Amino acid sequence: MKREFNKSFVTWLEDIWEEIEIQFYGIIGAVFFFILLYFVFQPSWMNPLIDFFQY
Repeated sequence: MKREFNKSFVTWLEDIWEEIEIQFYGIIGAVFFFILLYFVFQPSWMNPLIDFFQY
């Protein structure tokens, strides 16, 4: 019983870690997408954000 509990706990922990990893990659991908969007098109609605980081 003890070994079965440890095995299910490790499986549960790996599933949680996988979900965290997916969220992290999604956030990083979104940030890179908006950086690429700015460098390619330089939309005017992003100017306040760029000004915030420049000063």
